[in-house]
Amino acid sequence: MLIAGWKPFSLVDVVGKVTFTTWACGCNLKCPFCHNWRTAEWQGCVELPVSKFEEELKDASDFVDLLHLTGGEPTLQPKLVTTLSSIAKKVGVPFSLNTNCTTKQSIELIEVADHVATDIKVPYQELYGLNGAFDDLWNTFLKCIEKLASMGKEVELRIPVAKDLTKNYLNEIKRIISMFDPSKVTVVVNPLVTEPLTDPRDKEWCSKYCYKGNMESDEENMWREEIGELGVKVKVKRWLN
Repeated sequence: MLIAGWKPFSLVDVVGKVTFTTWACGCNLKCPFCHNWRTAEWQGCVELPVSKFEEELKDASDFVDLLHLTGGEPTLQPKLVTTLSSIAKKVGVPFSLNTNCTTKQSIELIEVADHVATDIKVPYQELYGLNGAFDDLWNTFLKCIEKLASMGKEVELRIPVAKDLTKNYLNEIKRIISMFDPSKVTVVVNPLVTEPLTDPRDKEWCSKYCYKGNMESDEENMWREEIGELGVKVKVKRWLN
């Protein structure tokens, strides 16, 4: 069970929640915009110190809303997911899982989470960062999403927006969001950014498709209005205020 560490108090990982956030190592995707790519490639990883982790979660439990496991892609390590879910239940803190929903095991592991966060990465042919085999991954994502929508869990759906690209797939994004009960969903519109705000895996790709700061206000409003039509809560992430 390899992790890159944890942060007892975070205000930025789940909208409107204080989280105890843990980063799992490893990922099956090569997203060009990823800023946690070193963790995704198993760099700087350590074995989870279970007793110490549980003790620190207990200490923080009165002040956090969720134990949030992100990555990397946590479902590559099923034992890590189930272990943290069990610790969370023991301590009395709801468990949140951030998964890309493209692994077969993610379809099962979402069952142990009280809250799930995932990204609608379209066009997946570009955003997954893989040379081929991405159609199968997308089909797995759709199966995971369909199951998640049927479960009635609290969900955060994130839209990573590649400049001049993702907006062309708005209808597909809205189709996916519309599968869910609007009262259970928060949608986060996340403009992909490049240096110096982040350290992306593929700087050349990001020079073309990533923002250097916030979206223009007209584009922010477009996303707010289009997604808001579905009756869900919408937040557009702003990197600079």
